[in-house]
Amino acid sequence: MNSLKNHLSLIIPLVALLFALESILLVNRTLNDYENTLGKNYAIILASTKELNLQDIKEKISESQSLTSIDSKIVLDRLKDNISQANLIVLKNTLPHFYSLNLNTYPSSARLSVINNSLKSIDGIIRVETFTKSHSQIYQLLLIINSSVIIFSSLIALISLLLMFKQIEIWKFQHLERMEIMTLLGAPLWMRSQILFRLACLDTIIATIIVGIGLFYVSTNPTLLIFMQELGLKPDIFSPLSDSIVLLLVGLVVSLVSVWIVSLQQKD
Repeated sequence: MNSLKNHLSLIIPLVALLFALESILLVNRTLNDYENTLGKNYAIILASTKELNLQDIKEKISESQSLTSIDSKIVLDRLKDNISQANLIVLKNTLPHFYSLNLNTYPSSARLSVINNSLKSIDGIIRVETFTKSHSQIYQLLLIINSSVIIFSSLIALISLLLMFKQIEIWKFQHLERMEIMTLLGAPLWMRSQILFRLACLDTIIATIIVGIGLFYVSTNPTLLIFMQELGLKPDIFSPLSDSIVLLLVGLVVSLVSVWIVSLQQKD
């Protein structure tokens, strides 16, 4: 029972630590995927006295992906019942050319400001509508979500590390007599602390398996997949196998370094 309790005392902080790391990975992938989706749907409206082409705009805005002409006939059809045919013809001849500009990435607020100024400097463009207010609200929301996850995950990771150090110290005191004998015999640090390294590696593997199973369950949950599909997110933001390998490597490094640090506190 005590042995199980000792293992759980390290496995639980490790699970929390790995879960915090996985949360950061998933949120970053989700936000990147969502930004790509927004980028495809986001468009800047241009009004120009001259015809525009994509190549000229690309020289100013490298993110430009497509330039689509907006037919003014839709607007004129709505007005034809309210104005005379003669005025309709005059209006048609004086209307500027309207275009929809799509970007290959979702720009930040600072970059959008630069894009807006660059577009206005192009000869012929008389109006640029970037929908700045809506864009800024969405972009700020993405930044807040990302920052919040990083902050909370970092706090969880820090608390987990402190608990891990405490448990490793308990292990060290449990095996202190054996370690002191090996120290007197001139054994190097890694040899006299090998029991701690073995325990840390074993618990890290168990913690990784637990997180990996949880990640696999979440990635195959039909309710979550339907919700992601409604948001336009791709299910491949989940990578249970590759993420488990990354988590295992990170967990082993953290555990072994923690054991090493605690072991160094022992006097030779």
